[in-house]
Amino acid sequence: MSNNLNKQALSNIARRLNFSAPSSGLLKLPSLIYVTDDVRVPDPLPDIAELPAGSGVLFRHYGAKNRRMLALAAKDLCDRNSLSLVVASDYCLAQDLDADGYHLPEYLALNPPINVHLWQKCPRKFITAAAHSPRMLQICRKIGIDAALLSPVFPTASHIEQNAMGILRFTNLCRQSTLPIYALGGINASNAARLLKSNAIGIAAISGISDNGYT
Repeated sequence: MSNNLNKQALSNIARRLNFSAPSSGLLKLPSLIYVTDDVRVPDPLPDIAELPAGSGVLFRHYGAKNRRMLALAAKDLCDRNSLSLVVASDYCLAQDLDADGYHLPEYLALNPPINVHLWQKCPRKFITAAAHSPRMLQICRKIGIDAALLSPVFPTASHIEQNAMGILRFTNLCRQSTLPIYALGGINASNAARLLKSNAIGIAAISGISDNGYT
């Protein structure tokens, strides 16, 4: 299957999840989120340009020397293609770019900075966080996170030290939590349909979207 077909297949399943998931209030959260990675995909712009409208971009690229320039280019693509831009970690960059969302890696969600409260006061903005356990989901809910990216759902070479939770455990966690949850980790066009009854609000992926990523 070509990469464009992979993107479309993931997008179709993500939209079905987003449509059928319990309401997240007045927020319109993207159904498919492309998670950028400066090691695996140094230049994320071609992948961003091919995302279906209504998707989101979680801009990480923590170690990129040209991070701000790439972020500006990503923002331009998002504005032109009706995509949501979410900036990880860097509150000032998220604010400068007028990003749609602000993302907390797990270590920041465990010790949330004051700017989390400032972002939550911004109208029509949302905040996401990484989570790898039920305890982390509870913490995310407690600090007012709008959605969590829960991982890894399936085995992934990017986190070989972490055991995949599998579809049954992931589904149980989604159904037990009132927090909107994105599935992340090892998701591709071949296994994404297994998420359809999970109550997840959507899908987040790197390799499932990028030509240059790996599972």
